[in-house]
Amino acid sequence: MKISSTAPLHLSNREVLSHLLDQKIDNDHLSACITLKRARDRAFARAKYPLERDKERPEEDDPALLEPLTEEDQQVLDVAERRGLSDESVWIQDEVIRYLCAEYNPTARQTPEGVARLADELQDHQLTKAEVLQLCNLAPTEPVTLYAIIEEADTRFYPSAEAKLDEIGNQVYETLLSQPPSDLLPYTSTYEQGGGGGEEEEGEDGYAPGYVDMETDLATEEMLQQEQEFVFEGGKEVGVDEEKDGDMD
Repeated sequence: MKISSTAPLHLSNREVLSHLLDQKIDNDHLSACITLKRARDRAFARAKYPLERDKERPEEDDPALLEPLTEEDQQVLDVAERRGLSDESVWIQDEVIRYLCAEYNPTARQTPEGVARLADELQDHQLTKAEVLQLCNLAPTEPVTLYAIIEEADTRFYPSAEAKLDEIGNQVYETLLSQPPSDLLPYTSTYEQGGGGGEEEEGEDGYAPGYVDMETDLATEEMLQQEQEFVFEGGKEVGVDEEKDGDMD
């Protein structure tokens, strides 16, 4: 088993989340620039080449769209239009952010500085790179979870395995926030549940409560069974027992 003596080179979930949040800011700005560029192009086209149907439109273009821009601002809009923006990549970006910020993931309660400090402290326990990465991503604080992540913990930490696991759990716990920061609240599942409201109440098994008519269900099932006893060949209804050899050929 190879022991890690340096900080892990793989990206943790918190590093991925930070990267996606920065990318989202860039994509939002790019989307706004593309929308503005297209709106200005339409406004200039209507002003230069007016059509009869444009005169019948109740709304008018914002006069600010016809105002000239500086050369630098115009270049920003032109570059944004050439770059374009993929709806699929934006959807994937948002879904991954929501997954990492879900309440069953500790990523939203971590900080980049805390993860870096935790990865550095875990090097003192002679853990593998994979174990360090798992501990940073899952942020377990209970010994039972640590036993599942750290291979052969009893042998490697003999004779004080429990004390060593408690120490690791405390180090992980010290890097976790009590709740996600305000900038991540829009992506957390607790925020969606608290702000959504109006959701239909579900039963214990996950089904919406309602009345089930057993007599109707039994009658429908019996009718379906009767229909299955017949096959139709050439428009003639034939019982199963009346079929002849070769009818289905």
